[in-house]
Amino acid sequence: MIADVALAAQGRFTGDPSHEYEHTEMRIKGEGDDATEEEVTVKVNEASRLATAVSNIDKDASVVPRGAFTKSPSGKVQTNRSFGDPIEAAKLRNYLHFREPVNLKKKSILEMSHLNPAIDFLDPLSEDIPKGSWSLQLERGSTMCVLRSLLWLGLTFFHIPQTPQHGHIYMGDGLMNLDLPFML
Repeated sequence: MIADVALAAQGRFTGDPSHEYEHTEMRIKGEGDDATEEEVTVKVNEASRLATAVSNIDKDASVVPRGAFTKSPSGKVQTNRSFGDPIEAAKLRNYLHFREPVNLKKKSILEMSHLNPAIDFLDPLSEDIPKGSWSLQLERGSTMCVLRSLLWLGLTFFHIPQTPQHGHIYMGDGLMNLDLPFML
């Protein structure tokens, strides 16, 4: 479904869940002398496109502070009730993607030697490509950290250091900012 949505749906959302996007293309079927051209039409409705957009935003921009969750040796992830250093909260490396790690699995043993396996089991935002795709600001006299995604404009994450309070909200148009590399 994700591949079909990427192929067929372009531009802004219409707001009508039953609206269908359609894309027609010619594909070659078979090999050598048996090859024939075939016209393929891909249809995707607005509801499927919205579900795909929400999934992509969650995958790319769902964030938690480092230490908010712990992982036991058996692999169970649970809430850590005692975390939150206000000095460390002002550093981007202390915020993690809340998804299965992608970059962490690619690191060498030497690179992973300084990590604590109980709390460093997710990918840090500081390693996102392109660099600079997150904006970290301190608000309310440095008592609240606010992160904004420059890849998904409209996504805002907050964290109040020394408390378990953190969360995010997305109020955007559902379109990835493809101009980000040119903005940096």
